Amino acid sequence: MNNYIFEAEAKSKSDAEELTLNTLRLESGDLRFEVVDSGKSGFLGITQKKPAVVRAYVSNKDIPSEKIVHGVVLTLLKKMGIEAEVIGMGDVDGKIYVELGSKESGLIIGKRGSTLDALQFIVNLMVDSKIRHGRKIVLDIESYRDKREMSLIRLGKSVASQVSKTGKSKLLEPMNPFERRIIHMALQEDDRVFTRSEGNGTFKKVRVISMKDKHKYKDVETKKIPAGLPAEDEEFFE
Repeated sequence: MNNYIFEAEAKSKSDAEELTLNTLRLESGDLRFEVVDSGKSGFLGITQKKPAVVRAYVSNKDIPSEKIVHGVVLTLLKKMGIEAEVIGMGDVDGKIYVELGSKESGLIIGKRGSTLDALQFIVNLMVDSKIRHGRKIVLDIESYRDKREMSLIRLGKSVASQVSKTGKSKLLEPMNPFERRIIHMALQEDDRVFTRSEGNGTFKKVRVISMKDKHKYKDVETKKIPAGLPAEDEEFFE
């Protein structure tokens, strides 16, 4: 990997290197370091000493991809001015699942998870697909993903009941492909309604439609998840 995977600052170059190795739980031979700033002593002991800054690059090709993901995620958050830690990581359903911990969880999540989704997108771009063996990286904090999924399932079922009673379709708020898929899946077995994604770009809206109107849609023959999850979006949100 040509890009650095972690940036650390400490009182001295050696302290910054040690901090990097301890954080990522690696050995000195696994990384090579670049000194960004060697640090400076405060003027006459009055001004504050400037910390040393180092960047770590992979030198051992056998380093687990999770270690690289760990470093990239923390460095990205640090650049945003957010202190966080990785409290858990593992392979879940063929994806690299990263559980974060931070006192600033609200900032990391953002409105309806928008910041968390953006961070996830960027991390997947920064860590080459070959390094992560084609696996998608999923970021989570305070089990937000599970809570959001349950909330969307409840919303979908509630809207389905409304649509089945009134016969009028209902358009939901804009959602990313991951969230739209949850709605589609939640209502897949509901014989009263079917769903469609409408709009352009990553954030589309799901329309919940009464099965009484299926004659208006030529492709509605059996209950199945409709089109609307573009491959380029699924790569990061599926």
